[in-house]
Amino acid sequence: DNFGLMVDSSHIPMLRESLEESLIPIKDYIKHAHMGNTVIKDPTLPAYGDNHPRFGFPNSENDVEELAAYLRMLMKIGYLNEKNRPIVSFEVKPFANEDSEIVIANAKRTLNLAWELV
Repeated sequence: DNFGLMVDSSHIPMLRESLEESLIPIKDYIKHAHMGNTVIKDPTLPAYGDNHPRFGFPNSENDVEELAAYLRMLMKIGYLNEKNRPIVSFEVKPFANEDSEIVIANAKRTLNLAWELV
């Protein structure tokens, strides 16, 4: 099989879908899971849209709780399990005066905290 889909946790709130609505119909085709954040409530904000601010960014959609729910759903549909440990990746970028190393460290910390809730 050389066909697959990538899921992106930042796109799910942009589409105004639940995790179930986004992931269950495509569960057999997911080959890569992406983790990111988005700002969608206020179009005047500089991080608005598909801009991948850090987790916990002001007025954003995804942080520890949402990432934990995403991981739980990836486990529920069988993408993540003890036999299947695929690569999951982040897409985050610094805004304004944010340091890229700190943004990366924040992403890792957010993932660790999310796993504690799973």
